[in-house]
Amino acid sequence: MKVLLVEDDEHKRNNVDSCLRSIQHDIKVDYGYSVESGVQKAVDNKYDLLLLDMTIPNFDQSNGSSGGRSFKKGGELVVEELLDEEVDFRCAVITQYETFNNETIDQISDRLSAMCGDNYFGYVMYSTMNEDWKKELKNLIQNVKNNIH
Repeated sequence: MKVLLVEDDEHKRNNVDSCLRSIQHDIKVDYGYSVESGVQKAVDNKYDLLLLDMTIPNFDQSNGSSGGRSFKKGGELVVEELLDEEVDFRCAVITQYETFNNETIDQISDRLSAMCGDNYFGYVMYSTMNEDWKKELKNLIQNVKNNIH
């Protein structure tokens, strides 16, 4: 299975990567760190799943560059760009926040589901306080594997 994890926070990215590798030892995980790199990698490569953080910067951070503006709904922007480019993809969200600009994650999830149909696999609530998210991610990965044609 090949996954693109779009996440700018190194600690969270490492935790999610470790969890993915414990679920499936032969999983291949690539990284995007922003809206731009997430879209570019998804356009250039075929992934079984895009795992998107919601709050990501516009561009990758580099020496002397902040990565531009941080978008509260950056994961949704990635989806919109890929739909505009007519890229075939499956996606899910992994986030630690319940609200984004006065919208709940459930409202955003409903919108993503309407936009992507069966190619949207829901969201996982990441937490540094407990490990419930690992079981949710495992179930999500199994659901994706069951739906790969």
